[in-house]
Amino acid sequence: CTFVMCQYWSTSMFAKEVAGTANALVGGWGNLGGGVTQLVMGSVLFPLFKQGMSPEMAWRTVSIVPACVGFLTGYTIMKISDDCPKGNYKEMKQNGIMNEVSAAASFRDGALNFNTWLLFIQYGCCFGVELTMNNAAASYFKETFDLSTESAAAIASIFGWMNLFARGLGGFTSDKLNAKMGMRGRLIVQTITLAVEGVMVLVFAQTKSLGLAIFVLVIFSTMVQAAEGST
Repeated sequence: CTFVMCQYWSTSMFAKEVAGTANALVGGWGNLGGGVTQLVMGSVLFPLFKQGMSPEMAWRTVSIVPACVGFLTGYTIMKISDDCPKGNYKEMKQNGIMNEVSAAASFRDGALNFNTWLLFIQYGCCFGVELTMNNAAASYFKETFDLSTESAAAIASIFGWMNLFARGLGGFTSDKLNAKMGMRGRLIVQTITLAVEGVMVLVFAQTKSLGLAIFVLVIFSTMVQAAEGST
């Protein structure tokens, strides 16, 4: 409920020379919520909830907590925030500061731009992977290494915690190479991070040692977040 607005706001507020770093940093700290949620839900709230009900029911019930937090956060942002640094779109259109553009026309222009689909694929290969890992990592560690739900959730949260620095690092590196090489520099950063990410996910899938799996997970996650930041 906040990620897309956050990315738009940071892009609007910072110059293009540092927009990559700003965008990646705030996006990374936002995505850090994925790791925090894994840890809080699986290792803190789940043990409390299952004291009064079956583990299966407890896991389903505990999901109400982030849903409520998300709803309240979205409602708060809707009430207290502006659409952009200059104010709300409705007021800007009324005052002639912003032109009226239909959503359909805007969507059509974006959909017909070939670069949009290239970026769609690239971002799907990193952010899509993160969403998948946030959903499946705890179950994977629990089933593959025969861990408790609490332990598996704590380990899975490591993937999200890499957002503390990795996404910002990707954006920072992209900005630096952009200053020296232009758009080609940004493409080089993203190509390298996506390639290493692809190798790491293959290695991770074949790793049978818990300690080694955690080590590979850290590298894998770092590359995923850095690729997102470079986007």
